[in-house]
Formats: sequence, C-alpha cells, structure tokens
Amino acid sequence: MTPLPAKDAYKLLAADYDRSPNALLSLEQRTLAPLLPDVRHRIVIDVASGTGRWAAYCRDRGAHVMAVDFCREMLEQAPPPVIQADAAQLPLSDGCSDVTVCAFALGYAPECFSELARITRPGGVLLVSDVHPQALEQGWTRSFRHVGGVVQVAHERYSIADLRWPDLELTALEEPRLGPQEREIYARAGRLDLFAEACQQPAIFVARWIMT
Repeated sequence: MTPLPAKDAYKLLAADYDRSPNALLSLEQRTLAPLLPDVRHRIVIDVASGTGRWAAYCRDRGAHVMAVDFCREMLEQAPPPVIQADAAQLPLSDGCSDVTVCAFALGYAPECFSELARITRPGGVLLVSDVHPQALEQGWTRSFRHVGGVVQVAHERYSIADLRWPDLELTALEEPRLGPQEREIYARAGRLDLFAEACQQPAIFVARWIMT
C-alpha cells in the first residue's frame, strides 16, 4: 500500500472522521484534557485542528478559539473562526495565542514545532500530542478504515527529544498505554485479538510546555 500525502488522505477521510470510535483519540482525550489550563476568556488556537475537536472542547469552556488546518474539508466541520493554512507557515502574529494545541500532526510536519512556539505568548501554554515514536518503531502505521478499505497516511519520523525550543519549558510529558476504554473500542471493531499486543508499548505521547 502506498501511503497518501496527509492533505490528500484527510480530504478523503473528512466526512467520516468523527463518526467511528478511535482508540488513540480516546486515549488522547483523557490524557490531554487534564493538562489544559483554565481557558475561560483565553485565546486558544487549535493548529492542525482537523474537525476542530480541541477548538470545540475549549469553546465550550469559555475560550475564544481559532481552528487552523490545511484541509478545507476538515475545517468545514470545525467551529468558526477557521483559517486554512499549513502548520509550518502559520499566518498568525508572534505571541498571539494564550493556549496552543496541536494534536496528532507533528508526524506530518515536524518542522511546524517552531511555529507553534512562535505564536504562543510568554507565559502561555503549548500542548502537543501524537502517536508515540516507539509505537511507530514497532510497526504501527498512521492508517484509517475508509469505504471498506484502509487509507495509510505518509509521515515523517522524529523523536520526542527533537521537540526543543529555547524559550519553552517542558512541564509535563505523558506516555500512556491503551486502557480499558480503548479495549472496548477494539472489541466493537472486531479487533480484540490485536489489543494485548498494542498495549506492549506507549501508544501516544502528550507534552505540555510553558513559554518563558
């Protein structure tokens, strides 16, 4: 199977992206949410937002939100305002964000990390999640079921240690493994036979930095 470029893959996946239970999104939701600061009246920018999961989550908790993604089809489902843009070239001013979130996107453009740091104000929070590099080393792929088949998404390899920026202080790093909630998702998908093996290493990471 030839992996599709991320933009092409997510254009295909946009319509059904939030409809099917996803074990990694489940794990990330319960790992990242407790790391968010109080977002009331704060500017939260959801970079590589997809359908705007985190923008919607923060909006519902009183934040002023913006969703940014390079895929128009995904943004059509995100809460406004939205900006169609590449995460590695954000059309946003320095220090404009109180809380910046980037979920499951660094593997498509690791170079965007400097942009995430740039738009986060001093004292602001940057939260990043992605598939754990260790899981990818064990043969995991970025793939999704679609219209009876599987869409595999091209990605770049990087390590968590690569995520450095002079003015960012790492304050939390979570590397969780799949748990009971995800076991139910595997069971509903008829893939319970794969669950025990999938639990052998961290599935994702979630990191939080403060801009100093």
